[in-house]
Amino acid sequence: PHGPDDHCTCRKPLSGMLEKIAQHFDAELSGVPVVGDSLRDLQSAQTVGASPMLVKTGKGERTIAKGEGIEGIPVFADLAAAAAHLIGKN
Repeated sequence: PHGPDDHCTCRKPLSGMLEKIAQHFDAELSGVPVVGDSLRDLQSAQTVGASPMLVKTGKGERTIAKGEGIEGIPVFADLAAAAAHLIGKN
């Protein structure tokens, strides 16, 4: 793990972590769901063309309260609700 002072691209909102995952699995990230609870998570997903999803758990409620950068992003009560949405059970 890297701290903020390391200036590493794996630190969100930069997309290095997601790009590393794509490279490892030889996968395209366009449209891939990425679930997060902070604006930084959402921004990282958007940078690589993934589909960000916000959960209210963790830092999610604070992210919603700030209201910045979450327009048009689906919001779910928790990870289980986001997963249910992805598999079509809601």
